[in-house]
Order: sequence, then structure tokens, then C-alpha cells
Amino acid sequence: MGALALALGASMAWGTSDFLGGLVSQRLPLRLVLLGAQLAGLGVALAAWLIAGAPMPSLAAAATAALAGVFGLCGFACLYRGLATSAMAVVAPLAALAAVVPVAAGMASGHPLGTTTAMGGALALAGSMTCAAEPGSGARRLAEGTLLGLGAAVCFGGFFAALGIAAQSAGAGAVLCNRVASIAILVFLMAARPCGGPRTPELAWTLLILGALDVVADLGYAAACSDGLRPSVAVLASLYPLTTVLLARAVLREHLGPARLAGAVITGIALIGAA
Repeated sequence: MGALALALGASMAWGTSDFLGGLVSQRLPLRLVLLGAQLAGLGVALAAWLIAGAPMPSLAAAATAALAGVFGLCGFACLYRGLATSAMAVVAPLAALAAVVPVAAGMASGHPLGTTTAMGGALALAGSMTCAAEPGSGARRLAEGTLLGLGAAVCFGGFFAALGIAAQSAGAGAVLCNRVASIAILVFLMAARPCGGPRTPELAWTLLILGALDVVADLGYAAACSDGLRPSVAVLASLYPLTTVLLARAVLREHLGPARLAGAVITGIALIGAA
């Protein structure tokens, strides 16, 4: 039960961080948002590793965690771009399909997929596609941002699977390694194409908060996976888009419409039931 609570808490922290990332990406270059958030979270990850007294990750665990960092970075690039340029209620629920990849990895590692989990996954897929569709003139078409949402789902799925595997032996060290890897990539990109820093203290604080929330979520998920990459943990962690959608509705007054609202609710209920 503790692992499921950690996964649910991680999903809420990720959802809040993604909402802030979508907002700040409207005002700053995407590369700067990603680098600022990763740097802000590095201190939290390092402190958690030192406090936990976790051992140095093995070469295999460090490499797997670094791969998680690459997946996560690509996922954030897709997600933040989608949240900044499209309706959050469209992009975020699609990202919930990230659960498919770690569920498959969990099954491969000896955790079978139960009937309830399979049915919940199918309902989540239907709910996500309902959110992605928007009314057209006499027909329904996939809304702008659908490809970005699906890209984020694939990348975050790889992130969940790789981090969950690395965390089984490295614990908090896996989170630190994945953060270092993503920062190294971003520093290289920034050196090739520099851009200015945050224009106001408000934006700087937003980057700090979203980066810290992201690492707290990573640590919670890593702890939940410490005894194995279970499908139920991965499914609950994938609930993060619902927090993003609810914040978009409450803060931005983003209109959902009956179909999209129903799709978001179906996605959430299906994922909780699957877990």
C-alpha cells in the first residue's frame, strides 16, 4: 500500500510541475525552461542521495538511469511544447498513456497483467482519445497537440521503465544519475545555441519550484519501485496529467466541454481501477 501511495503522490507532484512548465514555456525558450528546471532539481536530488546514504550506483544502474534521463528530457520537450501551444486538456490526458511502456516492462520482469489492469488500460485509451478529439464541422478531428501528447507518452513510458529498473539497486542514486545525464545534454545544446536567462524573478522562482517538484516526484516513484517495477505502481504514477487538467481548469479557466471532461474523468477512473 505504501508503494501505491508514493506513486499517487508522485503523480500529483509531476502534474503540478507539468502545469507550471506549460505556463513558463509560453514566455521562455523551451531549452531554457528545461535546463532551469533540471538544474533546480539537481540540488534536491543530490541532497536526497546524501541523506539516504545510498551507495554509488553500479555502471549498469547508472547507464539505465542516464537512459531514463534522455527519455525524460525528450518527454518534457514534447509535453511543455504541447502545453504551451495547445489546450492542456488535450495534451495532458494523452500523456497518461505512458503507463503502457512500464506495464509491459513489469510483465516482462515477472509481474502479470491482471484482467482489471487490462480493462482499465483499454478504458484509459478511450478516455484519452476522447480528450484529444475536438468537434469539427460535421466530423471530429484530432486536435492540435495530439502528436506532441503521444510523443510525451512514449518518452515518459520509457522514462518510467528505465528509472524503475535502475531504482531497484541504486535508489536515490538513480534519480541523481538521470538528472546529471539530462543536464549534460542540455548544457551541450545551450552551448551550441545560447539564449538568455529568466527575464523576471517570478519566472526564475517558477523554474525553481517546478524543478524541485519534478525531482520529488522522481524520488517518490523510485522508492515505490524499490522492490520491483510493478504495473500497478506505473499505472498510478501515470495519473499525473489529471492534476495538470484540473489546474488548467481551475487557474486558467480552460474550457473542457462535456466530451473532454468525460474523457478526462474516464481516464482517471480507469487508471485508478487498473492499479
